[in-house]
Amino acid sequence: MIQVGFGQRVITPEIGAEMPGSISKRFSQNVHDDLLVNAMALDDGNTQVVLAGLDSLSIKRSTTLSARGQIAEATGIPADNVLIAASHTHNGGPVADVFMSESDATYCDFVAAQIAQAAIEAYEKREPATLVIGAGHEGSVAFNRRFRMKDGSERTHPGVGNPDIVRIAGPIDPMVGVIGAINQSCRFLGCWVNYCCHATLGVGGGGFSADYIYYLRKTVQQAMKADHAIIVFGNGASGDVTQVDNLRDRGKQSGDCWGWHVGTTVGAEVIKVLARMDYTDDVTLACATETVELRLRDLDNALLNQAQSWGDQAVWARELELLKEIKKIESSVTAEVQMMRIGATGLIAVPAEYFCQYGLDIQACSPFDPTFVVSLANGCVGYVPTPQAFVGGGYEPRTARSSKLCPDAGDRIAATAIQLLHSAHG
Repeated sequence: MIQVGFGQRVITPEIGAEMPGSISKRFSQNVHDDLLVNAMALDDGNTQVVLAGLDSLSIKRSTTLSARGQIAEATGIPADNVLIAASHTHNGGPVADVFMSESDATYCDFVAAQIAQAAIEAYEKREPATLVIGAGHEGSVAFNRRFRMKDGSERTHPGVGNPDIVRIAGPIDPMVGVIGAINQSCRFLGCWVNYCCHATLGVGGGGFSADYIYYLRKTVQQAMKADHAIIVFGNGASGDVTQVDNLRDRGKQSGDCWGWHVGTTVGAEVIKVLARMDYTDDVTLACATETVELRLRDLDNALLNQAQSWGDQAVWARELELLKEIKKIESSVTAEVQMMRIGATGLIAVPAEYFCQYGLDIQACSPFDPTFVVSLANGCVGYVPTPQAFVGGGYEPRTARSSKLCPDAGDRIAATAIQLLHSAHG
C-alpha cells in the first residue's frame, strides 16, 4: 500500500526585501499572503519520492542541490528523487538574478533549509493512503500571450484589441493535473496540482503573495472541508501563457479580484477531479534524471538583440554585457530533465520557462496518460522558446540573462524527456 505525507514551511521574507519579476527593481511593501513551501512525500515500500512546490519566481540550481542534500541526509531519499518546483509568482522573495533584481544569498540558504524541513516533515508524516490521480480541463482563464501581427512579426502582449493582430501565435494547455491523497479515516490530506499559466496577476499589489495559487489552495481546502490540507503546486509549460485575453476587452485582467477569479476557477476543476476519479492504493513509483548540455546563443545576433523589449533600453544593454562576461567563462549550461512515474502517470520536470507547445509535444509522445509537465523545477536556465518564436520575435527570445540559449534547446529537452518516459514505461 502506498504511504503519503505532507509538510509545509513559510518562506516569507522581511517586508522591504526585493520582489524579482519586473524589468526594474521592486521592493515589497506588505504581505498579502504568506509565501509557502509545500511538500508531498510518497513511499511504495521500495521507492520514495518528494514533490515540493514553493511560492517563488524561480529556484536556483544551487538552492535545489542544497535542499536535496539536506533531505537525503535526514531521510535517505535519493537526491534525484526530489522534485522542487517554483510557482513563478512575481510577488515572491529575492531568489533570482534577473534584469535589475539581484538574489539574496542568505534568503536562498533559508529557502533551501525550509524546503528540506517541509520535505522531512512530509516524510515523517507518511501514513497509508489511497490516491486519486487524474486530469481535468480548464481552458477559460489562460491565454497564449504571443500574436502574429499584420507586418509578419510576432509580439508578446501587443495590447488588448490591437487592430494589427492577425492571430494567436501559440497554444495553451488546459490540463489540470491532480494527485490527491485520502487516509484510511477518509480524511483528505492534500494534493499535487499542475496547471499551465504564468503567476503574474499581481495579487497583493506591492506585497508578497502566491498570486492566483493562493486562491486555488483556498478553494480546494474549503470545498474539501480541510483547512489543514496542503496543496502542492507545479506550474506547467507556461513560458508563453498568461491570464490576459488580448482578443477581448474584459476590463482589468489583473489584481486581487482577477487572481480570485483564476484561482477559484482552476481550484473548482481540481475539486471535480478529486470527486470523479477512481481511488487506488496500488501505486508503483520510479524516478530517473538526465542532464542535458545546452549552448549559449550567439550574443551578436542583431535580430534577437532588437526583438521586443519593455522598459529602459539601458537595462537590456546591461543584460547583454553581463551575458558576454558569463560566456567568457562558460559557453553552455546544464539542464536536469527529471522523470517520475507515479502509478499510471508520468511526470516531467524541466528547469526552464518552457514554451507551452513543448509541453503538449511531450504529452503527445508520452506512453503515460496523463503526463504532467512541470516548468521552473530544480533550477532555472531561463526562457526556452520554440524555433518559430526566434523567427517571429517578441519578448521571450530577446537576449538577456533570462533568455540566453540556442534555438535547439527546447527540442533537445523534449527529446530527453520523451526518452525518459518511454524507458520508465517499458
